[in-house]
Amino acid sequence: MISIRRHMLAAGLLALIAGAAGAQAADYPSKPVRIVVPFAAAGSTDLLARVLARALSTELGQNVLIDNRPGASGNIGADIVAKAAPDGYTLLYTSTNLTANPALMPVPYDVVRDFTPISRVAFLPLALFKSPTVHTQSVAELVTLIKAHPGTFNFSSSGKGGAPHLAGELFRMSSKLDMVHVPYNGAGPALNDVAAGTVQLTFTTYTSAQALMAAKKVDVVAVANRTRLAVMPDVPTFEEAGIKGMEIGTMNGLLAPAHTPPAVVAKIYAALTKAGQSPEFRKQFIDQGGEVLLENPAQFTIYIRDDLERWKTLIPKIGGLQ
Repeated sequence: MISIRRHMLAAGLLALIAGAAGAQAADYPSKPVRIVVPFAAAGSTDLLARVLARALSTELGQNVLIDNRPGASGNIGADIVAKAAPDGYTLLYTSTNLTANPALMPVPYDVVRDFTPISRVAFLPLALFKSPTVHTQSVAELVTLIKAHPGTFNFSSSGKGGAPHLAGELFRMSSKLDMVHVPYNGAGPALNDVAAGTVQLTFTTYTSAQALMAAKKVDVVAVANRTRLAVMPDVPTFEEAGIKGMEIGTMNGLLAPAHTPPAVVAKIYAALTKAGQSPEFRKQFIDQGGEVLLENPAQFTIYIRDDLERWKTLIPKIGGLQ
């Protein structure tokens, strides 16, 4: 009899919880939604997060606000979301750092256990940019110049272990270059020091660099993609320049804390896919040098697990990352 009562109580509690979750999803969102971007403002992740936030604001009927929390290669912002209430009001819009960091450093969260994937939104190939004070016209000339001055060239990145850092290491290794890595808390600060001539080189996205390119404060050298970008048709790929294996970029993805109700996740994803049907929405990503993906939660979950393994295998091959 006691066992029966316990089972009935448990069933009642589950029904109550399910009912509460259903009501929560039906009312969602009833207040502004915060998207944490774990990098400084003005980088590619931040700029495209703002495009996404505007679209979600329209589709969800609530303000969707960006909260920049840079530091520790994206770990600070990611940890904030990992520890947030799983109610759909605190989300994470992040990059490849999420899946690369665990292979590089201790992280205060478990990528698989502590997040609920919503969608891999886009993929952005990286490109190599240089300071105008570096007087070269091609990849070959740049490689020759760096080899002639070992240890005096440096390259910045948006943070240790992110795709821009790894791209720099791949370039260094593939061409046998003696260069120094200088990490920053975001693509914006990393680019600003290239424009100032403090740092000579950086790998970043077209999105991050376009304003400084237009102002002729940084120059683009080559694209780390299998094909040229539509927004930079005159810029060669590394393979065209004679360097193989330089295909690397950064994903942009939207996640919620673990245990966010599936109905809430589904509502956010539905709003995202509806926004993605707009040619204007897609054009904003394409114009920033990105490819719109909008993978569903199941597809994004598989991607995250696979990418964690990819970096776990690749990073030891690259060697010590400074």
